[in-house]
Amino acid sequence: MAWMFRLMVSFSALIQMRYLSLCAAIFGTLLGLVVTADAAKADAADRAQIAGIAGTDRLRMFTYGKFLETGVAPRSVVGRMKKLMVGQGFYYAPGESHVIAAEAWAAPVLNYDSNINGGVLNDSFTFNGFVFDADPTVRAKAGVVMGVAAGGLSRLAWSSGRYIEMQLRAESVWSPDYNIGRSTAALSLCSRNHVKAWTFLDLCHSATGSDRALGSSVSRETALSATQLFQTGAGYHEMTAEVAQLQDEAGFQPAVTLSWGAIWDRAATKLSLTKAAPKAGEIALNSRIAADAQWLMGGHAVGVGLWHQRFTGGAFLGTARSDAATGISLSYQPRAGLTVQLGYMENRSNIDLFDVSQSSLQVRFDAVHW
Repeated sequence: MAWMFRLMVSFSALIQMRYLSLCAAIFGTLLGLVVTADAAKADAADRAQIAGIAGTDRLRMFTYGKFLETGVAPRSVVGRMKKLMVGQGFYYAPGESHVIAAEAWAAPVLNYDSNINGGVLNDSFTFNGFVFDADPTVRAKAGVVMGVAAGGLSRLAWSSGRYIEMQLRAESVWSPDYNIGRSTAALSLCSRNHVKAWTFLDLCHSATGSDRALGSSVSRETALSATQLFQTGAGYHEMTAEVAQLQDEAGFQPAVTLSWGAIWDRAATKLSLTKAAPKAGEIALNSRIAADAQWLMGGHAVGVGLWHQRFTGGAFLGTARSDAATGISLSYQPRAGLTVQLGYMENRSNIDLFDVSQSSLQVRFDAVHW
């Protein structure tokens, strides 16, 4: 009987050990789930803060929606989410007003422009051993310009999540040093469509014009794009594929662009790649890659952008031309409503005349809306 008693005691101890191990495992799993849930809530809150300074309306809406899913988002996020959804036509119902957004805005402009008049950036250049000097009347003029930018936006819904969007933007500035000005204007008309879930399809036509002392230009673009938003463990993403037809005084040029925007815990990024078809007999865009990042530093918005593009085609005095340009921009928001941006670019060409570098400074003020 003693051996039976010892066996029962051993069996009981084994059961208790397994029970304690099972309880420990369950407790560990639950603790892990709690920690994971808390981390997910913290990540969603961080990303919502970043979305406040960067990203498109759709990516911002996706980010706020994920924050609301955690159940800890403040009421202010609910208001922002609803405003975005209304602006995207998701509250529209047949029989209601078609106007889901309408606004006008204006803002002061204060920049340093290295080519106010649209002139030649190099005073002289060498070609086939000969040195050429640019006529002083066509040389670029650099200096401070000031003026005003203004525009408007209107959206007319025709179905839930589907609307027609019209935008207008114009800018006019003046140089007190040279007593000359320049102006630009852009107009776009788009059909923006929610397809299903987080998939969208857009068709846009836009026209842009500029007028400077030494010339004016007009360009047009028609683009069809498909956009998909989704989530990974590290962040929220917006992928867009676009095919476009570009047009200017020299003719038409097809182009394809792939872009990827993302909201992470501490930053927002965007990467875009463009490839364009050659334009017979004309120097034109061949390819472009651009990358941008924005984040908060001490409560201030900071941004950096890099880009590189190639131009090919055409000839100068019988020599085929090829250019490669690289640029960088840095932006900082010292206080609410004010952003300072520095820019620098270099263009390297096989033709000396087009070997140039340019600097820029922009002081951007928040627009007044009504």
